[in-house]
Amino acid sequence: MKPLTVRHWVASSVALALLAARGLLVAQPTEVVGKDQSRLPGDRSWIERPWEHRYFVFISGDWAGHKAASVKLNEEPGQTYFGWKAIFSSTKTIAAKVNPEQLAEPQLDVVLVEFDKEGFVVSPHSHGRRLRGRLNELLSLVLSEGDERNSKQYWVAKWFPGLGDVSTHWAPGFCDIKSFPGPFSRTDTLYLYGPKFEKDEFSRTFGCREWAYQLYDDARPYIDVTSYVPKGDTDPAGSYIRDVMGWARFGDKKPIIGKHEYVWYCLLDCPGGAAPGAIPDIKVWAAANGWRPPKPPTKSPTFPDPPAKAGTYPP
Repeated sequence: MKPLTVRHWVASSVALALLAARGLLVAQPTEVVGKDQSRLPGDRSWIERPWEHRYFVFISGDWAGHKAASVKLNEEPGQTYFGWKAIFSSTKTIAAKVNPEQLAEPQLDVVLVEFDKEGFVVSPHSHGRRLRGRLNELLSLVLSEGDERNSKQYWVAKWFPGLGDVSTHWAPGFCDIKSFPGPFSRTDTLYLYGPKFEKDEFSRTFGCREWAYQLYDDARPYIDVTSYVPKGDTDPAGSYIRDVMGWARFGDKKPIIGKHEYVWYCLLDCPGGAAPGAIPDIKVWAAANGWRPPKPPTKSPTFPDPPAKAGTYPP
């Protein structure tokens, strides 16, 4: 079953998505909660809806770099949003088996932020006060310490409602900035789903749409977060686990897996409660669980903006 979509709190998900894609979304009146919420700006006004997310997760080969950048950002004066990575630590560090002369990071960090059913963060962090996951009127997921105008909040992701009928199988979902459409999407070389996206062996080609598609497909037993890239003379592997952000609802228990150079890894929610780590033989692993082994999608990224043709994930 898919999560509640934006039709539960706006009149038209298609219209909202188009506004967001053009960078024209403004705060609209909605049912809000908390003291004096009706007088707060859109980034401080919460969309009232049941909380349904068990976790969000960030997977990276450079967690230390991301955390340091977040700490530096938070130290700058006049911040409205703060970087969430500064207050969390890696949940699991996996030593990766890679060729140092190629392009893969030698370790993978899994940073898991879990919630209770009221949206409160239950994972350890260093903020010092209780944090709660919130969706605000500007379609941002934040971790907030309260409902007041001056309550500190950490920006996590954008809530992407989709692009109407063409996206019903890969939306809604949480997207980072490089995966979220904006006013310059058609010319931005870093926007993952745009026509000018530059794909090479250093690229990540997996994003929030590929995650959502696999999460919502009830017939698919796992989520493969591999970034498949063109192979070349200096890059014979063509498969890497690049920076990934994902999420799951209460009730979801799909293993998160990926191929980093030539080795498969289970990163989260591994079958039978197994610890995250290398998968010695992906075919044996899949067969032991009654599944087919993963196959690359027919194109990467798999779900670019229309009118580009979408790819598929083979069963």
